[in-house]
Formats: sequence, structure tokens, C-alpha cells
Amino acid sequence: MLYAIRNDEGRIVSLSETLQPGAEPVDIKNREVLDFLSINDEEFSPEEFLARSDMAVARIFEDLVDVLIAKNLIMFTDLPEMAQKKLLSRKLARNIGRDDTDAVQQPENGHSFLIEDDEVF
Repeated sequence: MLYAIRNDEGRIVSLSETLQPGAEPVDIKNREVLDFLSINDEEFSPEEFLARSDMAVARIFEDLVDVLIAKNLIMFTDLPEMAQKKLLSRKLARNIGRDDTDAVQQPENGHSFLIEDDEVF
């Protein structure tokens, strides 16, 4: 269930998944809710939205893998070879165009993300 809080003019100013004082239940497909979320395109498609957000989600997963490796919870070589290649390629691409000082970032343990098979990241 989704709950909306309205201002004095009756416009939605806040949405919440939990009931708040002064909030009213609303449907996610309600035109006012969609307008509030800036999804006011008549041809809005959840599939299209998800496809556009895939890049951001991929970066979240890349960062999550980096954190797990930095904390020695997994080894880079634990990942399938194709995943290793894809992650390395994406990391290199993300670093292109950064300052030289930013381009080669090493975790606190001093290891580079470009490692030998038997090394821990």
C-alpha cells in the first residue's frame, strides 16, 4: 500500500510505504501519483524504465563486488572467468578519462584490481 500526503492545495507532496499522520492511501497508478513521481508520460512503460535503469544497477553490483573483495569476503578468482573479464573491462572503461591520480585506485590492502590468478584482491 502507498500513502500520500497532500499540501493545502490538495497536491501530493510526499509518498510513503508506511501510514503517516494525515496521509491517505493511493494507488501507484493514480495519475496524481505518477505526476508526483514525474512519470507523467502517457506511454510510460515499466519495462522501458527498468531497461534504462539497468546501467545504474550494474554499477551498484560492480561496487558491491569491489567491497566484498576489499573485505576479503570473496576472492576475485572465485568469480567465473567471464564475470572477471567483464568486471575488469568495465572498471578500465570507468577509469578512462579520470585524472591520473584517480585512474589507478588501489584498495587499502595495497593490491591493484589487476591481479594474478592466485592473488586476493
